[in-house]
Amino acid sequence: MDDVDAKLQHIGESILLIFGAFLVGVLGVSGLDPLVSILAETITSTNVSQIAYTVIQFSAMMGVVVWYARVIDTEQLIPLSRPTTKQVGIIVAGTLLLLGGMYSLNWILQAIDLAPGANQAVLAGAGDPTYLLLMIPISILFVGPAEELLFRGAVQGRLRESWGVWPAIIVATVLFGLVHVLAVDGGLSDQLPYALVAAMLGIPLGYLYEYTRNIVVPAVIHGVYNATLFGMLYLGEIGVI
Repeated sequence: MDDVDAKLQHIGESILLIFGAFLVGVLGVSGLDPLVSILAETITSTNVSQIAYTVIQFSAMMGVVVWYARVIDTEQLIPLSRPTTKQVGIIVAGTLLLLGGMYSLNWILQAIDLAPGANQAVLAGAGDPTYLLLMIPISILFVGPAEELLFRGAVQGRLRESWGVWPAIIVATVLFGLVHVLAVDGGLSDQLPYALVAAMLGIPLGYLYEYTRNIVVPAVIHGVYNATLFGMLYLGEIGVI
């Protein structure tokens, strides 16, 4: 297989993998909906169904990535290990970088009347602090790991084989941003700025993955970043901030 064919194959695989992961997630949610409905009848939280759907969807996505990695059988497609002391420091610094980058990008976009819309997962927590509180561990255990396994681990890792490191980071990041269009309520004027912020924040995640060669690093950064946002929303709902 020549270089051009390999590049086309890997970008095609990446797009199909992303589509397949989200499709399996949706099918998993649909298939387990009767059980979720029973759960919702026994628990008083107004958003228990949304919590359950999130866990099911992102668990299914992780399952698809694990299957793909086994099928590809490329030597250590997604390197994973216990973070070293240095990597723990990188996780802390990376989380702060993402939070600072998010607030800076939002401020710039708002200044030019391109404020991003709100994520549906955030809107679901309006008036329900219990939901926001539960989304903190779910972000760390499911959302962050699933998205990083998919976009940084499988997609970026596969693209790296034929595209090289930085092209792989950029392409994976663009795909990461485009997927987030679907997560935002409203029109394109709300969705595209949000996707832009997501894509820009994906670049340091991609770089830190390549630098550490450990998927745990971007997975934890992503999860803690999301968890921090939900934690601040929770504190706002209960009147602390």
